[in-house]
Amino acid sequence: MKGRCFSFVCLLVHAVMMEEFGVFVPGYPIAVTVGEDVVLECQLVPVTSLDHLEVRWFTSSPASPVHLYTGGQDRPDVQDKAYQGRTKLFQEEFHRGNASLKLKRTKLSDEGSYTCSIKSSTFHEQAVLRLQVEGFGLRPRIHLEENNKHGVRVVCKSDGWYPEPQIRWVDGSGQDVTALSDTRFTEGSRSLITVQSHIDVTSDSVNRFSCFIHSQSLREIREAHLQISDDFFHKVNEFNIWLVIFWVFAGLVFTAAAFDVMIHRKEDKMIKELQLFCALEGHNDVEIDYVSVTLDVETAHPWLEVSEDRKGVRWTWTQRDLPDTGKRFTVWPCALGSEGFTSGRHYWEVEVTGSRDWSLGVAAESVERKRKVELIPENGVWSIERAGDEFYVNTSPLSRLPAGPIPRRVGVYLSYGSGTVSFYNMDTKSHLHTFTGNEFTGKLYPFFRIWDFNKWLRIRSGSAPDL
Repeated sequence: MKGRCFSFVCLLVHAVMMEEFGVFVPGYPIAVTVGEDVVLECQLVPVTSLDHLEVRWFTSSPASPVHLYTGGQDRPDVQDKAYQGRTKLFQEEFHRGNASLKLKRTKLSDEGSYTCSIKSSTFHEQAVLRLQVEGFGLRPRIHLEENNKHGVRVVCKSDGWYPEPQIRWVDGSGQDVTALSDTRFTEGSRSLITVQSHIDVTSDSVNRFSCFIHSQSLREIREAHLQISDDFFHKVNEFNIWLVIFWVFAGLVFTAAAFDVMIHRKEDKMIKELQLFCALEGHNDVEIDYVSVTLDVETAHPWLEVSEDRKGVRWTWTQRDLPDTGKRFTVWPCALGSEGFTSGRHYWEVEVTGSRDWSLGVAAESVERKRKVELIPENGVWSIERAGDEFYVNTSPLSRLPAGPIPRRVGVYLSYGSGTVSFYNMDTKSHLHTFTGNEFTGKLYPFFRIWDFNKWLRIRSGSAPDL
């Protein structure tokens, strides 16, 4: 009996002394373009300093780590050779439980599952995330070649893709003519893929063709267009085909270049003028409600602090003992605006200066607040996100926004009736992204998420954008 009691006491003491914790990583794949740096996020909860714990990142085997920190120091001597000199832990963030790993100069071979493992003397926990390495190819080159069927061939070619992209052809009448094309994929330098596709053109064909190449994972598109002169085929019958092709090709190259320059100049002018709303829907800005958004404190995650004027929110690492009426987010560090919308056009701006981890946008009243779900349109959230030095559209998988300065002030525009949510960089007066094709039902609210210690998101007072 005494032995049994002694064993029970030992077990009880052991349970009390055990430092239990959870390890959390993003529940969605992390996408990165080959050659760029990426941060694989990993967080210890409750927040515990990692200085005296073991942090191990690995792929297939713990014995061959991508990165290992133990005994108060990094261990590059046991690191997998494929990752040497390319990894870094944020040790200055260890006191916040941040075990994220920075992987530099990503390669195609880096793609796969990564395990973040944290171990103390009494407890061990780990979580797995997936890294997708993409190659977003160059703008397609489109040109004419001779074929063997008394006509010409329209050829579209682009380099630098991974994995194999999808290609789509559209003729001048808007018809999808991909079925008439012939496409080949070849592996080039650094295992990246070159795609080349062509369509044979006869005198009975329409005279305009567009080539669209899609990155399936990044949801990005490259495109090129070609206009063939109406009297081209008449000239083919009158002159030597080689001479005609030469001059037509030269003229097309010049015309395409001039057309491309004019289009981009027009786009740049529109961007600089920032005709935010007239360009989108053809409405006067007087019809837009420049909302003076305030935050609904009852929706804010317990670790978020809302300012007294309800115009600012920040992450504090301090959990507040707050009543929950059912409206509060308890998993993701989010908050909603006080006012919801069921119609009309609405615009507001948010200062994000200084914060490196935030999401902004619009959320449905029905958005899940108690479970860990992806904050994507399918789950009632339309938002863009900054994660460190990266900038994304929150879709599944994440879609990287084009390279450019990360904004300090973001404009959010909701058009309920037309089903669009648009975002603007108000520093450069440029368009960032638009969600289209939505059929909104129910009430929508301004949406805010921040996970960057002691950094504020601040809502500007309602007014028309400063153009």
